[in-house]
Amino acid sequence: MCGEPNQCSLSNPATATHACWCFTTEIAPEARERIPADAQNKACICPRCARGELPENP
Repeated sequence: MCGEPNQCSLSNPATATHACWCFTTEIAPEARERIPADAQNKACICPRCARGELPENP
């Protein structure tokens, strides 16, 4: 949503055998509401967006 790296361990071949941070993190309701309908259940978000924080440089 903000364009920042999402730090997904699954997308990095060096850490692809490790569970992603998002598997154990609660995604803020306001973050879920900002995900475009066509990206829901298809795209990753960064930890900042997952916490419901707005990007530093929108």
